[in-house]
Amino acid sequence: MPSNMSSDSSVFTPTERPVLRKRGLQFGGPLLAACVGSWPRRTAVLAAAFGLLAATADAVSAHADGHLAPVGIVSATGREQAAVLTEMHVTGHIDIAGYRYYQGTIAGQPVVDVAGGEKDESAELATWLLDTVFHPRATLFSGTAGAQNAAINVGDVTLAGYVVDKSDIHYQTGGYQTAYSGIEIHNVGDSNIAGAMINDYGDQYPTPSNASTYKATTDKNWVFVSAFAGSRQLVTTAAKTALGSTSVADATGDAKATGTVANKVVVGAIGAANVWTEPLSWIEAQNMLFQTDAEENEGSGFAYANAAAGVPWTLVRGISDTPWYPDAYDPALASANAARTVAYLVAHLPGKVTHTPVTTADLSPLANARKAGYLIADQAYFTVSPVTKVGYTTANGSSKSLTGSALASLASEYTLGAVHLK
Repeated sequence: MPSNMSSDSSVFTPTERPVLRKRGLQFGGPLLAACVGSWPRRTAVLAAAFGLLAATADAVSAHADGHLAPVGIVSATGREQAAVLTEMHVTGHIDIAGYRYYQGTIAGQPVVDVAGGEKDESAELATWLLDTVFHPRATLFSGTAGAQNAAINVGDVTLAGYVVDKSDIHYQTGGYQTAYSGIEIHNVGDSNIAGAMINDYGDQYPTPSNASTYKATTDKNWVFVSAFAGSRQLVTTAAKTALGSTSVADATGDAKATGTVANKVVVGAIGAANVWTEPLSWIEAQNMLFQTDAEENEGSGFAYANAAAGVPWTLVRGISDTPWYPDAYDPALASANAARTVAYLVAHLPGKVTHTPVTTADLSPLANARKAGYLIADQAYFTVSPVTKVGYTTANGSSKSLTGSALASLASEYTLGAVHLK
């Protein structure tokens, strides 16, 4: 970080502006236009813009000086980030758009670390800012997840060979589910979706000149992705991490159990969605469509941002819980093992990371997709039982429940021809 930049990047010294201008980062234009309005709004916009410009200038300076590009690290929760910061030697930080980006080293290698918050949208924004400001040679997600594979235990680590959005489902009237359209990405410029499983392509968008006569035509720059593929180099390197072991009591949640179980690193598929699934029957229904090995909440947004920015990536997910042992839960161990794997990976990465993607052949033999012979099914047939009880909270805070005839009255809507048009 330049000596004249505060750790609070919204603060500039008078010498900062010529440096930025020399590097081609001009004030004015959209930045100046955004500052029109009330003084508080101008101050807020300027602070955010100055922070972004300062961080960008710092990154540009590092590359101009021939420094090694950093490795980006994103986490969701405070516990996950704490495990990463424990592995880091932190030298400073830069704040951008409310996110704090810690700069420093792991094993002497430059890294930038940020807590992106829980859920896809926040993680996606934090990752996009990291990729486009600091220009990392690779970006990793260090965090926790729940097992979706009976052979994966608490304390194991699952690496993202693939990420699928497991909420991307079309429930068909024929009694089966299929993958829906996928995640749409504009595959232009620096973006890189090598190895992705493509569902379809989008439409050419209208312009003012043809809006009145617009007819949709296919535009292969707009791509619907069913699964993003991680970096083969990243997962094959990280898979060599030695994790040690954990007690059987911790792995099963049974305090009376004795012995230890060796923890392992698995290259598999991560299922991302804003869900937490515990019943094995539901996991079966989900996995018959998307053969995943771990479930979490940020992977799709993280993968999307990296693909759009053209940065090699993988997720490193320590397993905190498993539905095969409902009492087992150890987020501290999961966070620590994820961070240990990240530290090993950073220490063993070359100066340039390739974009060669993972293929299904690169997945671990015990990964569900390897065992099943597919990652995404064409159709997965299922049945849904009637809802037997509903509990809810009223506006005044009291608890209510619906059963019997009251519930049946609501449920009667969900039959074909329930409403007769006149």
